[in-house]
Amino acid sequence: MKQFVLLTFSVIFLLISCQSNKIQEGEIIYEITYPNAEISGFMKAILPETMTIIFSGTKMKSTIARGEIFSTEIVSDESERSIEMRLDFGDKLLYTTLDENEIELMIGSQPNYTITPLNQTDSIVGLSAKSYSIEAKDTLTRNNYWFTEDLSTINAYWFTAYSQIQGMPLIFDIERYGVMMHLEAVEFNAKEVSEMEFERENELEQTTYEQFESEVQELFDILME
Repeated sequence: MKQFVLLTFSVIFLLISCQSNKIQEGEIIYEITYPNAEISGFMKAILPETMTIIFSGTKMKSTIARGEIFSTEIVSDESERSIEMRLDFGDKLLYTTLDENEIELMIGSQPNYTITPLNQTDSIVGLSAKSYSIEAKDTLTRNNYWFTEDLSTINAYWFTAYSQIQGMPLIFDIERYGVMMHLEAVEFNAKEVSEMEFERENELEQTTYEQFESEVQELFDILME
């Protein structure tokens, strides 16, 4: 019995020690390109060029924006399995909080990836990263997807097609709303992130998940015309 108790405490201590070595707070900036689209003229002037992720513990906020024209945000917490989505686009100032069924709908609307670890490691924006090959029917196949496990987020993209991969994505694609975006991390800053940075603006009005998705789809239809 004593041996069992000692073993249990040893395992718990090891898990806590491993987690304490992780970077608990910070910001990642990504460059966005569009591999399946010819970008010029109006599209080049309005399409977002960067995504920013801030994280603290298991909580993170992903922001894709283009100046003052529009912004979309996803605030997620992997420990609570919670998601809030936000849109600021003209007179459309909206947010929606997803329930369990809506999260499943969101996950189901994304590509079904075949993911293969490539057993390669590298340093990207100062973070150690592991490589993966991603294959999906009728979409772009890549062999240079990279995720890091240096951060406190254990399964940061649990609500996406990358849910099987541990860590935070550094080089990857997002396929949503009929648009493929390729993202590559270009800057990482380990910094303090306050709880206020996750709070929504007061002017945002709550809407249904279905209506929110419709509004964001309309936004991307305009951007990709």
